[in-house]
Amino acid sequence: MLATIAQITLPAIVVFTTLFGVMARGNPKPGGVALFLRVGLAGLALSLGLFYLVTKTGAFSPGAAHVLTNVYRGIGMVGGILVVMAAIGVMLKRER
Repeated sequence: MLATIAQITLPAIVVFTTLFGVMARGNPKPGGVALFLRVGLAGLALSLGLFYLVTKTGAFSPGAAHVLTNVYRGIGMVGGILVVMAAIGVMLKRER
C-alpha cells in the first residue's frame, strides 16, 4: 500500500516540479493560467506516452510495467487536475 502511494506521488512531484521550472522560463514569462495549462497538457501528453509504452508495446517486464502503470496514473491525475484548474482560471478571468 505504501509502495503504491509512493509510486504514484513521488514521480509526479518530480516531473511536475521540473515541468514548472522549465516552462516558467521564457520571454515574456507565462502567467499563472497559461503556465498551469501548459504544464497540465505536457503532463497529460507524458502520461499518454507512458500508457502507450506500457500497454501497447510490451517493452517492459511485468514488475516494471506494474510500477510504470502507477507512475502514469499519478502523472495523468495531476495533469488533469492542473488542466481543470486552468480552465476554472480562464472562466474566472472572462467573468471580470
